[in-house]
Amino acid sequence: MKKEELSGKILYAILFLAFIPLLQLWWAQSLENIVRFPAIESQAGGMIIGISGLLLMGWAMFSLKKFGKGLPMNAYPPVHFVKKGPYHFLRHPIYWGYCMLMTGVFISIGSAGGLWIVTPISLLAIIALVLGYEKIDLKDRFRDADMSVLLDIPSSADSFPSLVKRIVSVFWVIALLITSNYVVWFLTHGSTSILPDSRGLKYFNRLNGIQFLAVPFILLVPLIVKSNILLHRWVISVLSGIALCVYISLLWPSVGAQYFYAGNQQAGSNESSILLSVPVFLTLLSAATYSRQFKKWTLPVMGFSIIIIFLQLTNTRSFTVNLIVSVFISLVTANSSAIWLFIRKTAETIANSWKEWIFGHVRIINHGIYVGLGSFAGILFCGLLVGQAYAWGILIFAFVVTVFAALWAQLIEGSDKLKRPFGYYGALVGIFFASAILWWMGYNGWVVIGVISVVMPWVQATGRLRCLVNGCCHGKPTSNTNLGIRYFHSRSRVCNISGLKGEYLHPTQVYSILWLFVVGFLLLALWLNKFSYSFIFGMYLILTSTGRFVEEAYRGEVQTPVWKGLRLYQWAAIFSVITGIVFTTINVQLAELHPGYGWEIWVAALLGGFFILFAMGVDFPRSNARFSRLV
Repeated sequence: MKKEELSGKILYAILFLAFIPLLQLWWAQSLENIVRFPAIESQAGGMIIGISGLLLMGWAMFSLKKFGKGLPMNAYPPVHFVKKGPYHFLRHPIYWGYCMLMTGVFISIGSAGGLWIVTPISLLAIIALVLGYEKIDLKDRFRDADMSVLLDIPSSADSFPSLVKRIVSVFWVIALLITSNYVVWFLTHGSTSILPDSRGLKYFNRLNGIQFLAVPFILLVPLIVKSNILLHRWVISVLSGIALCVYISLLWPSVGAQYFYAGNQQAGSNESSILLSVPVFLTLLSAATYSRQFKKWTLPVMGFSIIIIFLQLTNTRSFTVNLIVSVFISLVTANSSAIWLFIRKTAETIANSWKEWIFGHVRIINHGIYVGLGSFAGILFCGLLVGQAYAWGILIFAFVVTVFAALWAQLIEGSDKLKRPFGYYGALVGIFFASAILWWMGYNGWVVIGVISVVMPWVQATGRLRCLVNGCCHGKPTSNTNLGIRYFHSRSRVCNISGLKGEYLHPTQVYSILWLFVVGFLLLALWLNKFSYSFIFGMYLILTSTGRFVEEAYRGEVQTPVWKGLRLYQWAAIFSVITGIVFTTINVQLAELHPGYGWEIWVAALLGGFFILFAMGVDFPRSNARFSRLV
């Protein structure tokens, strides 16, 4: 082994076996006085979970060394693809084990910050690493390998489901349902519904045990369906429905967490009824699957389903809220393919919608309208959250970060063809300069940073519509025609710079938009629950950067440098995550704010919208000076 390679492996081991775990422990301890979540403390339970995770990690590492002839290091990967040991059952068992170890440690020491912030963020980072690097790397190195594992959910092949896949389906649904029920109940059991209308149905509340008919009703689905296609759709819709339910429940407990039974308000409630609570949307999704499988029995199945659903609704905290949320989740998850088809076709239409109007030496491009409107709406929303006292501060902030976005992109991407590009990470650098200016002017810079962090994901999402039209931030070619979008307009960067006209490309702008909307609602919930401005900013950096890490892996811009297997902005995303972690540990005193609209907010929003429209949608096509042309 070469000395340089040995040194690299030692540094890699120190990073992942010492530095990162110590960073996570420090982060957890630093959050104890900042987050306001209840802790779970059980030394025995924590030790069982932690030791189980440690054993799983050790088994997986041993298997990689023995069968893969290598180490569990992305920089120095095993030579052979491994499907023995825990890799026969699970994908990425080392990560599963590490998450169990983290959970066990934080339960043992009773760390609320570690359990509810550090562990989920670490899990998110692991998912980003897998999707944004490891999955792609494995496919490149082992193109012909069978990468399926025993605990994979059923495929969508048109065949009869095996007994193993039926049992696996039941396992994942039960595991996720029980885990999500406990987490949601533990964190929200003191919440009250925005419309507590179940109390008037006293007779039906006496039938408290009947709603448990829903448990066998949903668990029989994977055991009796006769098509892998149906089983696959059911599992995907159920698992994604549970995930969406958890998201809504934790962000808005008064809306999403109302599917628990009315008697389970208090901490001493019966645990079996908590863990086995079946949200109504699961009954709806299962009823639809039964109807597709047994079409002749549709009416009896639907009738029985309605009875179960009615009993579920009458026993929960809110009949109306539970029904509305359940129908919404059912419609979204059951029609996810149709929704994606609509999104993809709309994205392709926007991507080929370039229009321009020339007036003498000035050109106006239609894609600037998206960012102009997004900035206008963003500043208005800031006014709703902080009031007009900060109107001009927010406008100055927007101006400075836009200038830095342009300067950054000139250094990284500027060329004869790209006279006025913009770079997101330049905007992040500009945040610190803008904050210094605001402090000098007498504003509370933390307030502006906090509120900008809340609205930025949605402003960025509208900006991605501009990217679609402009052809920037585009994806790599993909063979999946149900996934990719095509560009044909000659003005698009895809056609005139990357030379990928007419090819199916990953819709990376759409990936970004979808993730940014998820992040935006989460940050808004943090603001409404009065979290520290620095914590909100830190979470903004962490969440947007993990999404950006994955997005970058599927982008296909030829001008972006690559170093050590990662694109430049993937390295920038890693640095942003670390920066975000530091900011979450800063405890900033909340300021007294007076939300509301006044003429100053409207004027600031209009000026900000027109400035961004001009910067990103108006240029001078006859000039060759720097910053003159957008294309």
